[in-house]
Amino acid sequence: MIQALATIHISVFSLFHPTEFTVRPAQSSAIVLETAHGKQVLEGAQTGNIKGPARVTARDGGPAHFILSVPGRITREYYAKLEVRPEGNHLLALVEMDRETAVASIVDGESPGSLPEARDAQAVAVRSYLVAMHGRHIGYDFCDTTHCQYLRGVSTKGALGQTAAIHTSGLAISYQGHVVPALYSADCGGHTKSLEEAGWPTSEYPYFGVSCPIKGEMRGHGIGLCQRGAIELARLGKSFREIIGYYFPATVLISLDARN
Repeated sequence: MIQALATIHISVFSLFHPTEFTVRPAQSSAIVLETAHGKQVLEGAQTGNIKGPARVTARDGGPAHFILSVPGRITREYYAKLEVRPEGNHLLALVEMDRETAVASIVDGESPGSLPEARDAQAVAVRSYLVAMHGRHIGYDFCDTTHCQYLRGVSTKGALGQTAAIHTSGLAISYQGHVVPALYSADCGGHTKSLEEAGWPTSEYPYFGVSCPIKGEMRGHGIGLCQRGAIELARLGKSFREIIGYYFPATVLISLDARN
């Protein structure tokens, strides 16, 4: 039985080695900030400062809409629970979110502006990676950089990423009964690589080298889904299922929701 990870933990803003965060509610909501000094409810424009271990939730203890900042560096909105913990000489911010929320946010970051079927293919690849590669970091699942997958922030209602996540809800790539840790790159340069050709260690899915409809300049590792190639296949009328089948030969699409 294939197990899908319904909730994931993603480290955000770690590239900035933050020692302080600010947090405030988003979308006229209220959030609960818990620190060593106790609990406080933040509403409206109220802002909380975080300089040590902390948690942020909604009033009911569930995911909250909040805006997190590294002062003077970066600000993003999330729909998640937040845990802040010390790590070395800086703070680690972990957002805990539903898998489909993460899929929508990552698609917004990884493939903005592409054609609908290409975005849907991207969503399936993203979801497959989240399921197959959970626990990639010690103590949490993923980071928000291209080392794992680029997490942009909350995907709002009607946004391209959310639409793709809903349209492909629960679908993942499977090979011989296992979810494939689906890799992708911006441009394969005209032909994707197998793991052997790339000199990477073999895994349960070997990947395959396939000819790509785009003969561009390689950007990325060139394994798995070619994002530019997927857009071209979508332009030629291919469905997201056909695009996945093209770049991930010998695989099938399964419904994770039906397995749990």
